[in-house]
Amino acid sequence: MKRTNKPGHFGVLTVLTAGILGCPKFVIAQASGIDPELHIVEPIITEETMPNGPGDWDVRFSGSYSWQGAEGSGFVPRTQLFFGIANRWGGEIEVPLAFASQGTNHFGLGDISATVKYLVRKPTVRLPGFVLGLETTFPSGNGSKGLGEGVLEATPFVATVYASRRAVLQGNVGYSIVHRIQETDANNQLVYNAAVAFPFERLKTWAVWEINGTHDKARNRATFSPGLKYNLTPEWFLAIALPVGLTSRTPRVGIVLQMQISLRSAGEGGAK
Repeated sequence: MKRTNKPGHFGVLTVLTAGILGCPKFVIAQASGIDPELHIVEPIITEETMPNGPGDWDVRFSGSYSWQGAEGSGFVPRTQLFFGIANRWGGEIEVPLAFASQGTNHFGLGDISATVKYLVRKPTVRLPGFVLGLETTFPSGNGSKGLGEGVLEATPFVATVYASRRAVLQGNVGYSIVHRIQETDANNQLVYNAAVAFPFERLKTWAVWEINGTHDKARNRATFSPGLKYNLTPEWFLAIALPVGLTSRTPRVGIVLQMQISLRSAGEGGAK
C-alpha cells in the first residue's frame, strides 16, 4: 500500500465517479456476454485490485523522483512480482531501493513487503468485485540512514473494482498497524487509494487518474496523479504518472516511470 487530507480530497474522484455511474451505459454492459475482467487495467500507483490467477506472473519495474521546493529526493527504483497462488488467491512481493539525503546521500535496500489477496467476489457486468488483502512490510531498510521506517508493519485492506468498456473504477482502504523496531515517528495510519482509467483502444493507451493518501494523528499526506499507460504488446506496457502533492507534508510534484512484463496462462487475456 502506498504511503491526505480529509473528505475534500475525495472530491475529485467523487465528482468523476458520479459522472461516470450516472450514465446508464456504464451501469449496464454493452454486451451481455463480455467478461468485465477483460476490461480491467491496473493503476500505476494504486495497489492492484485483482489477484493474479494460478500460473499468471507479472514483473513490474518502477522508478520515482519527487521534488519538495527546489530540492529533489532522488530517483527511487523498485521491483514488484505478482503471482497466482491458487484459485482466487494471489500474492505480491515488492523490493524497493531507497534514497535519503541527511547531509550525506544514502542509497540502498528499502523496506521489503509481501502481500496476499483473496477474491471475495468476482466483478460482473452490473456489480463490482471485492478483494480482501494483507500487506506486511519488513524493516529491511536501514532506518538510521533514512532508508527504511524501522517498523514491522501489517496493513489489512479491502479493495473493489468495477469495469466496463469505457472506464475502470477501483480503489482500496486499509489500516496500517506498526510495531517499532527502531526509534521512529511512524504511527498507525489509515491508507486509502482510488483510481479511474479511460481506454483509448485505437491508440492502445489508457488515461489514469489516481488519488493516494494516508491519515494519522500526526500528519496527512495526499497526492493526485494523472498518468498514461501504453501497451507495447499484449504482454508489455509502459506507464508514466505525475503525482502532485495536496498537503504540505507531501512532495510538491513528482514523476513515476513504469514498465511491466506479463506472463499469462494459456487462454488468459485482457488489459493489465
